[in-house]
This record gives sequence, C-alpha cells and structure tokens, in this order.
Amino acid sequence: MRKLTLLSVVAALGVWRFWPLPDAVIPQGEPLPAAQAPDGLRFALLKTGSATTLEAMVVAGGSLFRPAAVGHVAVLVEHPAGRFLFDSGLGTGVDAQFDSGMPIWAKPIFAYQQGQPAVQQLRDAGVAAPPRIFLSHAHWDHASALTDFPQAEIWVPAAERETALHGQPPAFLPSQFGSPTLRWHPFSFDGPAYAGYPASLDLFGDGSVVLLPLPGHTAGSTGLLLSLADGRRFFFVGDTVWNHRGIDRPAPKFSVSSLIVDADRDATWQAVLQLRGLRDANPGLQIVPAHDSSVHDPLGYFPQFVGAVAR
Repeated sequence: MRKLTLLSVVAALGVWRFWPLPDAVIPQGEPLPAAQAPDGLRFALLKTGSATTLEAMVVAGGSLFRPAAVGHVAVLVEHPAGRFLFDSGLGTGVDAQFDSGMPIWAKPIFAYQQGQPAVQQLRDAGVAAPPRIFLSHAHWDHASALTDFPQAEIWVPAAERETALHGQPPAFLPSQFGSPTLRWHPFSFDGPAYAGYPASLDLFGDGSVVLLPLPGHTAGSTGLLLSLADGRRFFFVGDTVWNHRGIDRPAPKFSVSSLIVDADRDATWQAVLQLRGLRDANPGLQIVPAHDSSVHDPLGYFPQFVGAVAR
C-alpha cells in the first residue's frame, strides 16, 4: 500500500508539474511601523522533527529532482514582560496520535522523523515551561505537543478553536484536542490595521511582538512578527507557504498538496502575494515558513537564541 501511494504521488507530481500557475499580481506592500523593541527580546527554534521530500511537493513548479528538507519546530519567544511558545511542534505522544488518527493513504505523504519534543528540550536545559502557547494554526503537526504543557493557556482566534474542535484528518487529528486539561484562550485581533493587514494584536504594547491574521490555510491562521532590538525583523507565517521559494517566485503550494491542506486555496494564494509585497516594501524582513529547514538552519536551534540577552 505504501509503495502504491508513493507511486501515485510521483505520478501526480509528473502531471501537475506543468499545470499553469495562477496569476501573480503582487500588491504594493507598506512599510512596517516602528517598534520599541527591548534588549531582552529573543527567540529560539526548538526542532522537534524532520522529513525530506521533493521540492515539487512543497511549492508549485518546484524541481522533481531537488530535495527539500522539512522541519517541525516550536518557537520559544522571550520578552522581558513574558515568554511563550509559537506552535508546539511534535509532542511526546505524536506517534500514537499519528498511528491512530492519520488515514492510511496520508501516512506516507506526512511521514516524519521524530526529534526531541519541546517539553523535553526545555526540561533538559532547566528552562521552565512557558505559560502561553500561540498557534499559527491547529493542524496536527503544530498542535501535537499541546498536552505536554497542561498549565499553558492555548491562544488561538475563536474561529481556529472551532475549526480545531470540529476538524478531521488528515489536517486535524481529533485525539490532540480531546484532553479536558487543555486551557483554550480564544482571542480577537482587536488592534489597529498594520502594514496592510486589517487588524493586529500587539502582545506587549511596544510593537515588538505583533500577531497578524493570515486566513486561508485555515480560518484562523496567524502570523507572528518579531522586531528585535538590533533592528532585525522576522515574520513567522505558519503554513501560508511551506518553502521560501513560494515567496521568491512567487508560487502557491503544489496543487495536490494544497487541495489536501488549504481550507481556502484562493485566500491562501492572496496571503502569499501579500507576504511578497510586504517583503518587497521591507527588504530587511525575513519571512520564516514553519517547515522550511533551509531557513531554520542558519538561525540555529535551541539552546541557541537569536537576539540579545538583556543587559
């Protein structure tokens, strides 16, 4: 069955490789507002799993011969006024979640190599579990470790919580949301428009950590914009794109993959184009897809941090 599924994927790649890309009308981006970033703001990527696929599987028009390294990460953000995770990565129970909940046909497509869960990495480093987890979205590979942090509040837009609780495989695994210990904290983007986005949520009131709506991949997909004290700015965009080439070209996901995972393909594509316009208007902005190891590797992994330690 596994061989048959893989052969089907390869055949689909061969057919869809030459499918015309959608029109790419890149909107004019806006400059990012100034931020008063504190010296102590920093982040670290916790690598919790990996996979290797073909570039053609992660971006339309990608190579059938060039491999693409896939990472499953959680992002630890430390601000003098608070700390949190952005996404939880693959958790201690991911194997059981995946084996029991993922359809047989989808298992070869979403296969992974498990790394060390975020909770174990933090424990080994003597770092206390953060009190809040923000999800870019609630798909299985982003929400797997929620139950590893029973004391944490899980911050998602209300629409994403409803989607998670009623979602079905392969994108959502209901077993990840069945625990009565999960502490949901639905939030609204109740801040002003921000750099072309209709609303925002400034977590600490200084413009250094801003959540922005990125609907399309899921109803409540959320991006995290970090502005460090040294002027560097990073936009963590979840699964709006899987690979930086989606922004560079620009190009959507491979069509078959998009049909499986994107709730609204047109809205996702428009979100990609908006990201490209935003980057064009802000050349120093680094866009960080959730699964692109070619972007993650140069940033390094926990316990290495990006950003200055508070003086």
